[in-house]
Amino acid sequence: MKIFYTFIAFLMLSTILFAQTPITITTADMPSTNDTIRYSLTNNIQGQDPTLTGANYVWDYTALTPNSQRIDTFFSVTSTPVAYQFYFNNNIMYPTHKANYALRGQDFVMPPALPIPLSITNVFNFIKNSSSKYENVGFGSKISGIPSSTRNIPTDVEYVFPLNYTDSNFSSSEYLISIPTLAAYGQSMDRTTTVEGWGQLNTPFGSFNVVKVKSVLMKVDTLFLDTLGFGFTFPRPVEIEYKWLANNMNTPVLTVITTAGVVTTIQYQDSARVVGIEELQAMNGLAVFPNPTKDVVFVTFNSKVSGKLNYVIKDITGNVVSNESSLAYPGKNIIKVSMDKQTFKPGVYFLEFELNNQITSKKIVFSE
Repeated sequence: MKIFYTFIAFLMLSTILFAQTPITITTADMPSTNDTIRYSLTNNIQGQDPTLTGANYVWDYTALTPNSQRIDTFFSVTSTPVAYQFYFNNNIMYPTHKANYALRGQDFVMPPALPIPLSITNVFNFIKNSSSKYENVGFGSKISGIPSSTRNIPTDVEYVFPLNYTDSNFSSSEYLISIPTLAAYGQSMDRTTTVEGWGQLNTPFGSFNVVKVKSVLMKVDTLFLDTLGFGFTFPRPVEIEYKWLANNMNTPVLTVITTAGVVTTIQYQDSARVVGIEELQAMNGLAVFPNPTKDVVFVTFNSKVSGKLNYVIKDITGNVVSNESSLAYPGKNIIKVSMDKQTFKPGVYFLEFELNNQITSKKIVFSE
């Protein structure tokens, strides 16, 4: 009997020791081409403190409640526009920037107050996943409507493999966009990454053995105006990414981002959930600026689906003044709508969008 209890005790001790062993993250734990990941998003961290961490720690985020959901797709490089592939699909001329796949990124419009009509839309970030590191090598986009590809030089290294508890890494990256005879815009970023914890993470999606990665991002925007002959630098508030990574989950199970110490992003892998009327809408968050306008407006919105986007401008009597179409992608979208004085007279108009058989509209004031 004593031998039996000793054996049981040994099994229990072995189980405990096994559960307390920190995991290692490698390139095999990253996404593959055509993977799709569903995320739930919320703005309520439910009183949790993302800075708390340690060895064999238990993080309890089961109280998170989604406001919306998003699906990310890791597109093959060859499925992106050809102009986007100039640097990222050329293993002979640009081997350090040859990407494995592309992921939809955030669009950007220069604030109307600045004297430069710059918009960076339809963004795809290109990712290189090798046995030694996971890095953002650059992005493809439409720069003021013109398709282009932009390299990160050096690249932004998010993870160095194998990734283990207490590991640290520093990465400095930079990109520059030149608009001939007009301006140049760029951003430099220093990323300081530390694997600061390991243990168990509990979310509404389940429980996971994880390592916790903290990345401190120091970003500086640069704008040089050719017409004025000088430039500006705009240091951004400090941004910190907290990511919980698990084996075979492809992307972080949970991500919390703070900007200047304030939580700005909370997303976690999840199953499909009904999270309210907004989730059933093909597009939401529609905004138009500048408004009033004299010639052009930029329209931003969040799309739940990809597909053909039809948009018309109607006058106050309901007559169609212009009719255009574009493509919408899951995530944040920005499009540019031109309004010329030959076609539009000063007054009130309605910009009407149709996506996935759903219609949304916004009022526009066209001025002298």
